[in-house]
Order: sequence, then structure tokens, then C-alpha cells
Amino acid sequence: MPDLFKGILFDFDGTLAKTMEGHFNAWQAVMRKYAVDLKPEDYYPLEGAPLQELVHLFSLMKPGAISLSDQLIRQIVQQKENYYTRHSRFTLYPGVEFLVDSLKKKRIRMGIVTAGLNDRIKKSTPQEFLEKFDVLVTGDMTVRGKPYPDPYLKGAEALDLRPDECIVVENAPLGVQSAKAANFYCIGVCSTLDRSYFTEADEMVDCFEDLKDSRAIHRVMRAGILQGR
Repeated sequence: MPDLFKGILFDFDGTLAKTMEGHFNAWQAVMRKYAVDLKPEDYYPLEGAPLQELVHLFSLMKPGAISLSDQLIRQIVQQKENYYTRHSRFTLYPGVEFLVDSLKKKRIRMGIVTAGLNDRIKKSTPQEFLEKFDVLVTGDMTVRGKPYPDPYLKGAEALDLRPDECIVVENAPLGVQSAKAANFYCIGVCSTLDRSYFTEADEMVDCFEDLKDSRAIHRVMRAGILQGR
């Protein structure tokens, strides 16, 4: 682990925002129209994948094939996003505002890296919260999504930092794989899945509030103190 970190990249859904139940409900409702009976255990391990890829994976759960044109895939994704926006309410996990505000006061560079689409993120998230971050990388901003390294590499580049200067905080196995593929130090937050899913992470915490005890978070805070001298 580096002595100091200069920045931190957060996943959004399931890490900062307590939104995963809402996303599951949206996917379940939409895929039911196509005779796919989606269950939580089908969805949560795949969270973080590009939305169009999720449509492909969910379609394979139906006995018999669904004919998926590119247009239909886009329509299903939009139906899901619309359902989520109509039926869900934005809530942060306990401890999020305190940590984000503390990092902001110490002038630590921060970004959000999410598979969510830019339009939905901005419509469903208070602007004053998003403005606390220096960078927002959404799923429609990279050709390859998680578990490929591209999203987190784009986030670090936008912060003008190297991967070894950043921490990634993730709640999804595919997100952890993305971070480690790009050589980031990664903390897995077990908010929706148990610790057995996060063996690739450098650290694990059981909930966001426990990040206050993270060695890496202490080091990024120390970097902020040194920058302020």
C-alpha cells in the first residue's frame, strides 16, 4: 500500500446510494414483461455490469430464446431506467455525507464511477450531492464497462492521478475486478453481498460507516493534511 493516496473513486449504487433494492425491483418488473422471473440471487452478483449486457444475461434465464435486436435492448434499458426513476427515492448510506464532507474539507480529489447512465444519475440524485465530487464517470462514457479497467482508468485520468495514487470503494464484485485490473487499491463494501464475493479486494468492510477504520482512508486523510500545510 502506498504511504499516501491523493484521490478516491467511489462506485455509486450500493456504495454511496442505498439504491440496489430499487434497481432490482425495476429490473424484475421490466423483465417480467419478457417472461423472465428475475430473483435477487440472479441480479446482485452481476451488479455493475453495463446495462445492455445485463439485458443479454437476463434474457438467457428464460426457457427458450428472446430475440434481442439492438433496438429492443435499448428499449428494455430505457424501460428499466424509467421505472426506477418513477418508483425509487434517493437515500445515502449512513456515514456517506460525513466521509465525503470530511474528504472535501481536506481537498482530496474525489470521483464517482458508475455503470448507471448519466441521465438517470443526474435526474435521481440531488445536484448538491453530485457537486461535492470532481468527476462523474457514467456507464455511457466508456466503450467497455466493469469488469474491464476502463471506467476506473477514465476516473483517475479525469482526476489527473495515477491508479496507484487512488483508492476505489466498491460494493460489487465486477467493480472490484475492474479496479484491480487497473491496479488500484480497492476496498470492498459488503452492503449487498457477503465477504466471500470480495476476496480480490485489498480490504473489506461490512458497511460504509466502517470505512472510518480503514487503513487506506486514514492515509488519504493524511495526504489531505499534508496538502493543507
